[in-house]
Amino acid sequence: MADAGTVSVAAAGFKHRLLGVGLVVLSTIAIAIVPSLAKLAYEGGSNTLSVITGRSVFSVLITLLLLVVLRQPIAIPRRPMRIGLAMGVAYAVMLYGYLGAVNYLPVSLVILIYFIHPVLVGFIVMYLGQERHTIVSVGALVAALVGLYLAIGLSFERLSLVGLGLAALAMAVTAIIVVWNARAMAEAKAISIGFYMMLSAAGTLTVIFALFGTLALPTTMLAWTGFVGVAIASTVGTLAFMSGMAYVGAARAAMISNLEPVLGVLFAIAVLGERVSLVQGIGIAVVIGAIFVMEMRR
Repeated sequence: MADAGTVSVAAAGFKHRLLGVGLVVLSTIAIAIVPSLAKLAYEGGSNTLSVITGRSVFSVLITLLLLVVLRQPIAIPRRPMRIGLAMGVAYAVMLYGYLGAVNYLPVSLVILIYFIHPVLVGFIVMYLGQERHTIVSVGALVAALVGLYLAIGLSFERLSLVGLGLAALAMAVTAIIVVWNARAMAEAKAISIGFYMMLSAAGTLTVIFALFGTLALPTTMLAWTGFVGVAIASTVGTLAFMSGMAYVGAARAAMISNLEPVLGVLFAIAVLGERVSLVQGIGIAVVIGAIFVMEMRR
């Protein structure tokens, strides 16, 4: 009987881990397709502010519903609440940079630049004294930059500096969000902090849209698919990652999420018909390898 009970507990633990892995994989698929969906919306008549404002309002409603269903606290200590609200403004900037860059650059390149942020996170925590500098971490950063140089195509002449700047801005701001949210999560539930971040982002984008934006709804069915798909996929991706991380832990979830740049580039090729040369493919592989090594070290 004791053996049977042990097996039952072990089996339940395995099922939970399997569920966690499945949720994180779902997250990577959902988030990886977001830039391609945004591109479809833009090509069908929409614009960046319309897409990300609609997406943010949708995310707030879904996150609030999830808090109620799961009976998670909305009231949290002031410090993590303030961090969540502040990171919401940063999150709005990140969304504009990430999804705005696809107006100027191939989606595959935007994804590649954006997903250097795990390497940057490593260097930020080292600067803050939370981790030590190592040969591996420095080598990973150098490798990521070399890979990015190869992926860009060895020439900046045909690329938009605005697009490069927006993608780089999104990458840097995401690294800051990750570091500060990690501090806030030491004092409050991740989903509660996420709610305040989403609420702040939605409020920020709504004000900006009211002052400077122009409502541009999609004009084709394919564009509407992209418009609605951005809201659904990004929200599902964020919530699935948070839920999966509760089962498998942050380290394993981060490792699995390294699939995102790979899947993102593949979606750009399949959905948008983008092409990648051999040299660019090598550069993409180098960048993804550097991210993988950095996460393994951490």
